[in-house]
Amino acid sequence: MKKILAGAMFFCVLILLVAACSRKTESPAEKTEAGTPGTVSAPAGAYDALYASMLAALKNQDYLKALETADSIKDKVWEDAPFMLKNVVLVKGMNNTYGVYEPEEDDVYGQGDTIYVYLEPAGYKIIKNEAGYYQFRFTADFQLVNENGEILGGQEQFANLPFKSWHPNKEIAITFNYNFSGIPAGKYKVITTVYDANSDRKASVDTRFTIE
Repeated sequence: MKKILAGAMFFCVLILLVAACSRKTESPAEKTEAGTPGTVSAPAGAYDALYASMLAALKNQDYLKALETADSIKDKVWEDAPFMLKNVVLVKGMNNTYGVYEPEEDDVYGQGDTIYVYLEPAGYKIIKNEAGYYQFRFTADFQLVNENGEILGGQEQFANLPFKSWHPNKEIAITFNYNFSGIPAGKYKVITTVYDANSDRKASVDTRFTIE
C-alpha cells in the first residue's frame, strides 16, 4: 500500500492526510466550473458609469476617490468572473504569502521529497457576516495520476481553509504540500480541485512532476 501525504497552507493553516487507492482515471476535469462560466451578467453600462466616474475623479485630482472607484470596477469584474486558480507555481516551501514565494528550478524530485504547489484563487464569493467580518472559505480534493492515466491515490475534502477579515481580501494565496512515498520513478501529475465553499463553483489544476 502506497502512502500519500498532502496538506495545504492558507496563511497559518496546515492540514495533513494519509490516503491510497488505485483505479483508472476519468476524462480530464473541467478547469473552471461556475454554473455558466465565462458569461458576463452585468450590463456594459455599469462598467461605463464606473469608468467615467474614475476619469472624472482623476481630472479633479481626487486620487482617493479614483482609487475607490477602480476598486469598485475590480469588485464588479470579480462578481462576473468564474472561480479561477491563477499563477500556479511549484515552490520550495510552505512559508509563502500572496506574490511572495521562491519558485522551484524544475519539476524533478527525489524519492520522499515534498512537492509544494502555490496558487492564487480568484472569483470566489465573499460574504459579510452580522459582526461586520468578510468571510470566505475553500475546500480541496486531489488525485495522483501516473503517465498511463491510472489514479494511484487521492482524497476528497482533504483541506478546509476558512478566512475572515475586516476587508474583502482578493489577494489570497494557498500552498498545498504533497509527499508521495513509495511510488516508482516516472512522470506524474497531481490534480488539485479547489471548491469555493460559499458557492457551487470549483476549479482544477494539473501539476506535472517527475520522480527520479
